[in-house]
Amino acid sequence: MIFRTSPLWSVLLLAGCAGFQPQPVEQPLTPPAQWHQEKNAGETVNADWWQAFGDEQLNRLVNRAYANNPGLAATAQAVIQADLQLRNAGAALLPTVGASGSAGKQASQASGQDRVTGGSTSLGVSVDYEVDLWGRLSAAQSAALADFEATRYDYDAARITLAASVASTWFEWQELQQRVEVARKNLELGERTLKLVEARYRNGVADRSELSRQQTAVLNLKNAVPPLEYQARQRLAALRLLTGDYPFTEAGPRAALLDVSVPAIDPQTPASIVTRRPDLAAGEARLAAASANIEQARAALLPSLSLSGAVRASTDSFFSLSDPLRTASAVLGLSQTLFDGGQRRNTVEISESRRVALLETYRASLLTAFQEVGDALDREALYKGQETRLQSILEQAEETLRLTEIRYREGADDLLTLLESQRSVFDARQQLSQVRLNRLIAAVDLYKALGGGWEPEASGPKA
Repeated sequence: MIFRTSPLWSVLLLAGCAGFQPQPVEQPLTPPAQWHQEKNAGETVNADWWQAFGDEQLNRLVNRAYANNPGLAATAQAVIQADLQLRNAGAALLPTVGASGSAGKQASQASGQDRVTGGSTSLGVSVDYEVDLWGRLSAAQSAALADFEATRYDYDAARITLAASVASTWFEWQELQQRVEVARKNLELGERTLKLVEARYRNGVADRSELSRQQTAVLNLKNAVPPLEYQARQRLAALRLLTGDYPFTEAGPRAALLDVSVPAIDPQTPASIVTRRPDLAAGEARLAAASANIEQARAALLPSLSLSGAVRASTDSFFSLSDPLRTASAVLGLSQTLFDGGQRRNTVEISESRRVALLETYRASLLTAFQEVGDALDREALYKGQETRLQSILEQAEETLRLTEIRYREGADDLLTLLESQRSVFDARQQLSQVRLNRLIAAVDLYKALGGGWEPEASGPKA
């Protein structure tokens, strides 16, 4: 049988091709014209932002984390699953083709009569197609596409977060290593002072209380070292977990925190944040998916139209199609639910409510993004000034200690003055180390808040 395309079928097929067209997401907020913190000229954020710190060990750690982190690998699988869901949604727009075949043989014998045998063979092909008359199937495909894009953007955000976590943990470990070294230097200084006090005590210049006071100070300095070493081991273990390695397996590499560069970063304009952060792009994609789900739910209220056709050949022979009986059929089906207790209308309202909730979540994400950038800029300016002042304080404290030691040796100052000078040096060293860490963490947070040089064209896991 030969089928000719009728005008009605042409109209229906064209209707099935006129799919859902998603609308762009309107921004719920108007960004400010500029950041509250004035910035000098700096480098534009690029995708390999961590290299701006000039730390080769950090570069290797981030690359290792990208290759071995199990959490990132699991997120990549979510992208693959979303891609397969998208393919399923696209397949629903295509016809379904099926084939069937059967062959059988039977025998019968009545009482007192000869045995009668017979057989049958049939082969058929069927085609089923739902016409996307109201755009329901194309809306489902658009929703799946938006969900796939959101998952890709989630993966990109996870990469940026992982790199920031590796950088922060690496700097924290370096700072703890430096604090351990400072604590050991402080202990060396305390022991040197103890020898001086012991010499003065033997010569009868210092009394027993001075010796006991310095011995107590040295014991306190010794007691301060093990907890710092423990904290350093914990940070190193956390770093190894981020890079997919076993924790507590070996000592970490030697590094100097003060040798790490603190890059100057150009935040550009607040309005650019909207297009530079993958988490915000994921929010927009989920809003697009929600809009498509609304259209899909609305289309479900309307009648559905389906086409089906079949061709079948059959004979009364077993495993033979010689001189078959050929049949062909075509069916146009129209169905409409008349009563469902309001379920489909409720589904529309639920979809609309979910989109409103997603819009508010997206607005909150925008506000959070502006807050994160502003806070990082504030901290960067604060700690930069603090580090400059603390460097001067440490230089003065070390000079004061040197002079006080001379005066104590000559008997012009007492031990309490010397101990106070030592404490000033100890505190300045610790504070300088902490402030340098704070500056580096602020830079990492600023890179992360600015989107880590993300580009939507290059998003998603690489094959």
